[in-house]
Amino acid sequence: MKRLEREPMDDVEITLVSPSKYQYYPELFSGYIEDRYTKEEIRVDLERAAKEAGVIWKKGAILSIDPVQKLALTAGGEILDFDLLSIDIGSMTSGTDKTPLTEDIYTIKPNYQFTASIDAIRLADNLVITGANRAAVEIGSSLQSWRMQNGLHNSLTLISPNKLLSDKMTPNASAKIVQLLTEKGIELHLGSEIQAIRENKILLPQQEIHFDKMLWAQDPKAPDLFKLSKLPVDHNGFLLIENTLQVKKYPFIFGTGECAVMEGMRPYSHSFYTSIKQGNVLYTNIKGFLGTGEGELYTGHIPKLSPLELGRYHGLAVFNNRTFHGKIPWLLRQLENKRLLKN
Repeated sequence: MKRLEREPMDDVEITLVSPSKYQYYPELFSGYIEDRYTKEEIRVDLERAAKEAGVIWKKGAILSIDPVQKLALTAGGEILDFDLLSIDIGSMTSGTDKTPLTEDIYTIKPNYQFTASIDAIRLADNLVITGANRAAVEIGSSLQSWRMQNGLHNSLTLISPNKLLSDKMTPNASAKIVQLLTEKGIELHLGSEIQAIRENKILLPQQEIHFDKMLWAQDPKAPDLFKLSKLPVDHNGFLLIENTLQVKKYPFIFGTGECAVMEGMRPYSHSFYTSIKQGNVLYTNIKGFLGTGEGELYTGHIPKLSPLELGRYHGLAVFNNRTFHGKIPWLLRQLENKRLLKN
């Protein structure tokens, strides 16, 4: 929409459909947890951004798509017709179909739930986080730092089905993360598969863990929308796209962000920086599809990993298979975040 604000598409009516008025920057989640950013500073007002770009904003969620008749059905029962459809709905959280999402179990996806979930769990006496990805590590570490800073010395436990934390890190980096989290007082259960959750107890193979609040932060899962709509998907259910960001069978459908993957590539977490790159390619290719005939190819490179934020002005970065921990990696991350906020 920033590009549309600068370069409007003449004679084209564009509608943005979103279930929430706000979209949050995951890169700033740790800063929010530690009270360095307010809720307003880590989100985009989609309704306002749409208005500034000359786009119609509509609150709603798409339940199904008919690519043959070019129709989309919303959760409110409204049927929308389209000539061109661009989809960027992010990902969901795996394992929630097997987890009783009670009032004491929270997720951060869709990401507009983030601030409400964090505010609900941060004061819990016995807090458990499940997951082995960057989000679980950063959120767990930042929450522990905030809790200690505010005189809360109660238990915080991180449970991971994997023995390595953050599968995109090297084994050495993962071992360093384990060391740092342990030093923070976080109780780790690595390589522990959750057998069941009953009331407020987590059953592991060898023990039970009680919790007052739990954050379910497992790996990304494809939205059900694509399979329900019989759109081409990869083996994990993510929308399959070409390097033009188009669906091969239906070239009037475009896909970007975490919900879409190019053939032969594994899904990966997107950031603000990959979103800018994809957004520019998307704008050019939509404009080309609608008239100019011009287009660009998205390289689909896996982005470099930003330094991890580990709370209290500490970060961790990996360079040439070596790990660097301390304030400098944290400062590098803050520079990236400042560039994000300027855009």
